[in-house]
Amino acid sequence: MPIVIAGYNVIMMQKSKYTHPFKRHQTLLLILAAFLASAMTWNLIIPPYENLDELEHAEVVRHIVMTGKLPVHDEAEANGFNVRQEASQPPLYHLAAAAWVNLWRLPETPHTPEPLPVDLVACGPSDTFHNKVTWKHPVSEAEHPWSGSALTIRALRLFSTLLQTATLIGLWTLAQRVFPNTQVPLLATCLVAFNPQFLLVASAVNNDNMVIPLATWGLILIYDLWDNSLRPIQFILLGTLCGLASLSKLSGLGLLGLAGIVLLIRGWQKRVPIKRLLIQGLAIGVPALIMVTPWLIRNMRLYGDPTALAPMLAKVGTRQGSIGFGEIRLMFLSYWGQLPCTFYPRSLYWPYMILSGCGLIGLALGWHTLKVREKRLMGLCIAWFLLIAAAWIRWNSMTPAPGGRLLFPAIAAFSLILSTGWSHISRTLTRLWTAFLPVWALLTLVAGPLFILAPPKLLATGITVPNPVEFTFGDSFTLTGYEARIRDPKHLCIAAAESYCAPVLELSLYWQVIKPVHEDAIVVIQLASPVAGNTDLRFNYNYWSGKGVYPTSSWQTGTTIRDHYLLPITGKNTETGAWRLLLAFIRPETGERLPVYTRNQLLGDAAILDMFRVVGINPAYPEWENPELPVVYSETVVLQDAQMTSKEASVWRIDLIWESQKSVNTNYTVFVHAYDALGNLLATGDGPPQEGGFPTSLWQPGDRILDTHYLTGINDQVVKIAVGLYDPLTGERLAAMQDANPLPDNASVIWETVLEE
Repeated sequence: MPIVIAGYNVIMMQKSKYTHPFKRHQTLLLILAAFLASAMTWNLIIPPYENLDELEHAEVVRHIVMTGKLPVHDEAEANGFNVRQEASQPPLYHLAAAAWVNLWRLPETPHTPEPLPVDLVACGPSDTFHNKVTWKHPVSEAEHPWSGSALTIRALRLFSTLLQTATLIGLWTLAQRVFPNTQVPLLATCLVAFNPQFLLVASAVNNDNMVIPLATWGLILIYDLWDNSLRPIQFILLGTLCGLASLSKLSGLGLLGLAGIVLLIRGWQKRVPIKRLLIQGLAIGVPALIMVTPWLIRNMRLYGDPTALAPMLAKVGTRQGSIGFGEIRLMFLSYWGQLPCTFYPRSLYWPYMILSGCGLIGLALGWHTLKVREKRLMGLCIAWFLLIAAAWIRWNSMTPAPGGRLLFPAIAAFSLILSTGWSHISRTLTRLWTAFLPVWALLTLVAGPLFILAPPKLLATGITVPNPVEFTFGDSFTLTGYEARIRDPKHLCIAAAESYCAPVLELSLYWQVIKPVHEDAIVVIQLASPVAGNTDLRFNYNYWSGKGVYPTSSWQTGTTIRDHYLLPITGKNTETGAWRLLLAFIRPETGERLPVYTRNQLLGDAAILDMFRVVGINPAYPEWENPELPVVYSETVVLQDAQMTSKEASVWRIDLIWESQKSVNTNYTVFVHAYDALGNLLATGDGPPQEGGFPTSLWQPGDRILDTHYLTGINDQVVKIAVGLYDPLTGERLAAMQDANPLPDNASVIWETVLEE
């Protein structure tokens, strides 16, 4: 549907005016259809309770359905309702949602999802977009999405979506009233309908979905009050809308303040008698107060606070410190798109930055060309947006809550501001934006929630898998194959997140389930030192399988699971080196690793899959200026420098600095030999570079490797120390050259001296 509306908008670019009322309504109906289709898609993709405060709002609704009463803090939770901070929210949305549940006789099943352990959820900024779900989603939830509490959640989300169609209709109505026969109504409505965050909110169980349409229609009446005045019944209607908005969310109270400001401005401009002005004010204020006063009295009686903010803050916590610029940035980003636990890849926000910045500049530059009615609407929209922004600042000064959705009561106003600005920049670009926005919203859905929350791919049993292996963990599931590589995804660095500017481990694991798994084992993916006894880790990943959304207890027999990961290997100050890819599983109850078998033979507690070169820094090593060096070995490796120092009696340390000139496929061994004056071998310190920590087959041109070897049992004798490289399979040494001259025995004598203990 978004593609259809984009195509339709491209066609309509050929027409600069919509003079026929039917065509105007036809366009709105198409936008509404695309919005409904998009919101329903979000409804189905976002797992239950993974939306904004959805569990608590759903539990408030269930409390009303089951008890016929509004919840009270602590009391409701004591009775098994997980309402948390939402118990003292203004009740209009929850009352209407409860009526919706009763109307369709939806299940009253308790909403009791199992929370994930905190250490298995990577909420907020992190290196990956994995592990962003906060609740466990059993297989039954996916197999039966239209039963029990899952059905109720989906149906309540649909109720929210239907409420938000009123927002779009109201915005279209207001824009057409002031900007007829222009592209402003179309762009303004698309800016709301295809805002990814608006789609997320509109497919959530959340009271934002009541205050936003009420505020939008209240804005229409306030504009009419300023532009043409209102009939007596309309003053009462405006007051009613202000009261309903206030009963939906506390920010709705701002609508009453905006109405009062406009009433005074119009009274001053039109020289309205004070008596009439007072009557009009009462016509607005009294209905609002009649509706809100019982709620305020109830809060005062229960909590000693008419707004009921005190018990809410007691649940969510208060702020320590002031609001920082970083939170303003988060507010802007989350205005356009954010899941509760993560933001989207950063390139998805770039068009919205351009839309916002250029729209505001366009309005400022084109202000002098606006007609009186247009300036009046823009002034009203700016005032309303600033009021809601002030409410956002006030709330954030009390508790950290930088979500941009808190500005959504003014989303219609902000969209009108931006679309008016763009209409003064370029009519053609304004039309292009209307075609672009639905397509970009669809792309955001795919690259955002669908990528972040989708479970792993299930394949048919018996399918051919790459790199076949047989590693059985415990007795329930077997790794049958894998794909692994280290790559430098420059496009992800630019488009996704800064963490992807580092090398990335791309790993696909192919699992076959032998029998049902009854525990949620934690998958461990590590890049570990290949040196025996060395416990250093270059990378360590410990979460649920399936990027956190598909734990092992959900794995089904008879399927092959492809579990894919993109894991940035961060750490700017780590040297380039080799690391071994290990795979293990941990029992969360005991912390023990599952035993690993291959063909019924116990391997240990981890499977070794591969070894990789991981690029890091190329450090500047000390210069010892050994006079016998450099020496070139087979035009592939250079021994640049070396030194010998005493470690303890009869034990000597040899430090070598190698530099790679050409890649090789062989893992060579370093020989370090001590000879007496007669050429007899006194001691050896042979071994692979860095004790096997960086095999030569992984060296690349330009790599510098500090390599240490030890000689033991050396006495007070005239000796020489010779160094070189050889193939451990054949024993053949690499040809050693110094100043284009071959060296005897293909060995570099780095010292010839008398050693004293």
